[in-house]
Amino acid sequence: MPSGSVLQVVQGEVLTQISNSSSSYGDVVTQAITPKFSSSKILIQCSGCATPAAGNALYFKLLRDSTEIGSGTGGGYYNVIGALTNPNSSGGTVAFDVKGWSIQYLDSPSSTSAITYKLQAAAVNGTAKIGGRQDNTDIAVPSRITLTEIVA
Repeated sequence: MPSGSVLQVVQGEVLTQISNSSSSYGDVVTQAITPKFSSSKILIQCSGCATPAAGNALYFKLLRDSTEIGSGTGGGYYNVIGALTNPNSSGGTVAFDVKGWSIQYLDSPSSTSAITYKLQAAAVNGTAKIGGRQDNTDIAVPSRITLTEIVA
């Protein structure tokens, strides 16, 4: 197969709202894939929406099995693959401040064993609702992860 050919595409999604009020990272969405070739690349695409509370930040980390990938390299809590903030410091929750997010990363796992990719998030200084608004439990946008195996 020529370089750049797509070998397989798999997708995972979460259709419920996730509330995060902790600076500890928790799973948002996960998906497994078994690469056909050890030389393959895996394109990871994640998307959804979230509503951070006023003055809050929501940080994202991407993991291949238990290894963090794609984040900054300076070391420390703020080296992440993506972030959302709500700079409104007027106090309280800005319930309708729904923000979309999209994260992409091209990984080289060098494996033909099953791999689980997961996107995790942590809220800082308040609560964040992933998948919807602060003021209700309706799902606004599903959280999704799509994995595409590509011939290197």
